Formats: sequence, C-alpha cells, structure tokens
Amino acid sequence: MAEMGFLAMPVELRLHIYEHFLAEHQLVRRRTQPSNAHLRLLYTCRQIQQEAGVILWRYISLLYEHQIQAFLLHAPPEVYARVRCADVANDGRVFQHDTAGTDQEDTPLSSLHLALRRMTALKRLRVFQCRQGLPINLQNTMSLHRSRRLGLRFERAMFPARGRAPALACYELHISPETRVELFDALPPIALVALRLTGELVAPPERPAPQPTPALRALTLHGITGSYLDRHTVDECFPGARLESFAYALGHRLGFEIRNHHLESLAALHGSRLRKLILLGCSRLSSTVLSRCLEDLLVLEYFALNLITVDELKSNFVLALPPKLAVFKLQVINAWYASALRKEEDGLCNAIEKAVLLRTPTFSHVCICFRTQMLDDDGRRQRWPQIAMDRRFKLEIGPWESDMMDEM
Repeated sequence: MAEMGFLAMPVELRLHIYEHFLAEHQLVRRRTQPSNAHLRLLYTCRQIQQEAGVILWRYISLLYEHQIQAFLLHAPPEVYARVRCADVANDGRVFQHDTAGTDQEDTPLSSLHLALRRMTALKRLRVFQCRQGLPINLQNTMSLHRSRRLGLRFERAMFPARGRAPALACYELHISPETRVELFDALPPIALVALRLTGELVAPPERPAPQPTPALRALTLHGITGSYLDRHTVDECFPGARLESFAYALGHRLGFEIRNHHLESLAALHGSRLRKLILLGCSRLSSTVLSRCLEDLLVLEYFALNLITVDELKSNFVLALPPKLAVFKLQVINAWYASALRKEEDGLCNAIEKAVLLRTPTFSHVCICFRTQMLDDDGRRQRWPQIAMDRRFKLEIGPWESDMMDEM
C-alpha cells in the first residue's frame, strides 16, 4: 500500500494538525517564552501557506525590541487583525511627568505598546521577563525629556493610553518573582476568564481598592512576593470571581505563603463550583483546615497537594476527599528542622490504600510521594502498583511536584 503524503490527506484533517501544532508550540515551561518558529511552516509551500496562515497567525511572540520593530515595519494590516494570542517581553520602563496631577500619558521606552495597539482582536496576553531591553543614553534622554523622569510601570509600558487597553479573556505573567507589578493599573479585569500572576504584586496608586472580576473562572498564583496577598483573602483580592480552578505554588523562598484563612475563604465562596485545586509548597496549612475545606468541595475533580509538615498532622484529610475526585496527587515531606511524624504519615498511607486505591468508582490518576521508609513498610511499594494494575488506573510513586511546577 502506497504511503499517503501530507497534502493527500483531507483538508479537514490537515487543519486539525495545524491547530495541534500551534497548541504544542505555545506551551510554556520554566517561564521560557516561545519563539516564532511556528511561522516557518508557512514557507514550506504555497498551499500550506494558504491553509495554515489563518491559523498560525493567530499567535505572535515578541521577544526583543528589534523583533518588535520588524513586526511594526513589515507585517501587513491583515496580520495584525488575525492575532488573538500574543507573548511579549515587557521592558517596563516609561518616561513619567514630574508634575503632580498632570493628565499627560506616560511614554514607554519600548515600542511594544504600538504593536499591541494594532492587535485589535487580542484576547490572550502572556508577559515574560525582558532580557534584551533597549540600551539607553542617560545624557541624551535627559535633554529630550527634561520634564520627565525614567521609571518602572509594568502595565503602563504596554498600554500607556488610559481607557484604551483591550478587554482580555486571559492574562498571564511569567516573570521573575522580584519584578514589581501594579496589578490592573492599565488593563481592565472585567472580562478576564483566566488569570496567572507572579512577581511582586502591589495595588496601583490611582486605584488602591481591588477591581471587580466577575468573569474570572481560573486563577493561578505562582512565585508571588510582596505583602499584598498576605493582607487580603482571595475574595477580597478578586471580588466577584466565580472560580472553577485555583492553583498555588510557593515558587520563591520569600514568596507569599498560602494560609488557613485563604483556603477557608476559597472553600466558603467557591466550594460549590471549584473543580480543580492545586496547592504546592504549603507549610502554613493545618491538616484540620484541609479536612474541613475538602468536605465543602463537593464537585472537586482534580486535587494536587504538596504539603511540608512542621509539627502537626492531627487530621487525616485523605478521609475527607470528595466523592467526584478523579485525579489525586499527594506529596508529604518534612521541613528540614522538623521531626518526622511517623505515626500520622502511616495513618495517611493506610487511608490512601482504603479510600483512594480501593475506592469504587476508581480514580483515573493517582500520584503518591512519601518518605522511602513509609512506602517500604508493610510492602506498600510492591502492593500498590499491583492494585493499580488490577483496577486499571494510572499510579505513580515518587516525586511529581517539580514537574508540575515547571508546567504551571
């Protein structure tokens, strides 16, 4: 039988392949911004250029200033109108007026704001750390902008014109935890469905009160620094949200640590809707609060917990897992200065076998990581994979947290 060439496939199948190719290309790992290598496919032949152009031009990645300038100079108007998703490296530097109370706009040093302004159909924006910013001659800058000073305004560098920022559906920050972000300083959060935050979060000076986020359904907090979230609960920071997914990862040694009152507010306001909950690097959550909150999450389907124990595991929270849970990931480790809670961890392992591995209906995916001694006791390391094989679900034993951290 002769092999079928790519162009001999039905056009509907080729379109699906283009969509899958673009989705794979946009994956972010370890805060690394994707490139524009996906556009090379358009140079294969004229037919592929015509078929895939509409799909592949939905996404653009602007990594440095020369690339931004080339995009502004050479991209035709129809390309700007096709872009739905953009990844950008934000310089963050703007020229600010020294005169208080002036209505004049800040002037970004980079031309990124001009490119974003032309993307009239933009719905998803992911912002990365700028590693190749424009060099600046301070003497020339001072002579050209005598009434201004150079400062950092993260969102104003992308959207300096007040009231002209797009109503995004997805806004993601993949930046260093030390980068200062004045959240929603320029971007309106009214239409946001998915939000990923990292960096040093502060309230904008002009808008100290949190803005409503009525459309928000998915929230990810990864590597947050500063005290903004320490002083507020989830519902106070994002009023009006109706979360179906919440993910937290410590991500930095001095990062924001989720505490009992954060989890309690999350369960109280979003427990009837929350389907996915990820908590990584948690050392300030008590087992009692975990149990009580899990009992309120009746529709939860995905739960991943990386718990760092210090001095307590009083409540066996495994017994409180919701009945609809299909994916369960648990990693329990001891803080370096803490004593191992052998009896409590053994109770968790026994509960995992009875309430998770032997549950009917079965889970679809289970990941378990405890100290080696706990898994070797009572033959768990040999018995648990056999249970998974007999009951036909996926079981992984060993560390999983770092892989999930890279994917967040």
